[in-house]
Amino acid sequence: MGAGNTVKVMCDPKGWRVEVAHAKGVRRYRYGSESQARYFAAVFELGPSVLPPKNHARRRQEPRLALPNEVSFGEAWLHE
Repeated sequence: MGAGNTVKVMCDPKGWRVEVAHAKGVRRYRYGSESQARYFAAVFELGPSVLPPKNHARRRQEPRLALPNEVSFGEAWLHE
């Protein structure tokens, strides 16, 4: 690997993405910031012998607690 890799850094509405095209196909990786994406793009440009596996795990969202229906500080003067 390495010599035939083509690496692209892209920004879309979901965040930053790095595409690595090689002899076996294209791998896509997502990152939370531009600096992370550019760092890993540079690593992929160096041509590691093995690309990391894609993480297909989804983060589980915790159930959201309902907020109590109380008067906020800014509304307190209306009720006096």
